[in-house]
Amino acid sequence: LQAVVELISNETAAGLVLLAKHQTQMRGAMYQNRLTPDYLLAEEGRGCGKF
Repeated sequence: LQAVVELISNETAAGLVLLAKHQTQMRGAMYQNRLTPDYLLAEEGRGCGKF
């Protein structure tokens, strides 16, 4: 029983690590998607001037 609990715990921990990595990647992609329109507008001279 202890071996089964340990196996499940290890698999759960590995799954949580993968989820955390995926969340970090998604956060970066979302940040880039937010910046793109601002950058394009600034490139045309219609932005807020922060670039």
